[in-house]
Amino acid sequence: MSKAIKGKKKNTYESLRAEFYSGKVKPTLTKIIAELANDAKNIKLVLLACQCLQRTKNIQDLTVYADLAIQLDAENAAGYYYKGIALQHTKGKEQEALKNLNMALTLNPDHTVYLKTKAITHLVLFKDLHLPIQLAKKHGAKAEEILLKIIELIEQKEKPDYVELLTLGDVFLMINKGINAKMNFSRAENVYLSSAATKQDKNSYKDILKAQVACAKFLDKIIEE
Repeated sequence: MSKAIKGKKKNTYESLRAEFYSGKVKPTLTKIIAELANDAKNIKLVLLACQCLQRTKNIQDLTVYADLAIQLDAENAAGYYYKGIALQHTKGKEQEALKNLNMALTLNPDHTVYLKTKAITHLVLFKDLHLPIQLAKKHGAKAEEILLKIIELIEQKEKPDYVELLTLGDVFLMINKGINAKMNFSRAENVYLSSAATKQDKNSYKDILKAQVACAKFLDKIIEE
């Protein structure tokens, strides 16, 4: 492959990622699909398509693109993560979701977003009324173990990024520690705003703002009680 073609591929991916970061998710996805029609083996574009599809909650197409990512690069953890996301949102497929998330974590053991997704999947099974009570309890215990691991992993970092701080806030809210969650959502916003423009994903910023609102409602409920 010539340097010119490699450069074009890099520029195409970076421009589309920048558009995705700007919050234009659906227009970005449309352009990615058009690019993949001529460059079907571009793993970066396939994974960017997965990000868009996860954001738009298009689970059916996310499954297709996650499978393609795994087919193109079986050593890339992200493909298994997106497959796990798709299966987690498919009733009755939670165990398959865990298998794929375990594959992602085998390849990238300390990825806190992957860990949080795995914990959520265990919680879904914990709440499943059709599971035997003892099995459900095991899923609950596993979820708690993973959530505590996430806290440890992020808190030991000197300078966690805004996605990690958002994840940490989410985890604290999941274990009913609203004050800790509020502090970390605020830290996430501050880190985001102080980041270089090229590093600012407006989609994540929207998630931070939504999380702050949810946290405020959680704390208000406690005060009212």
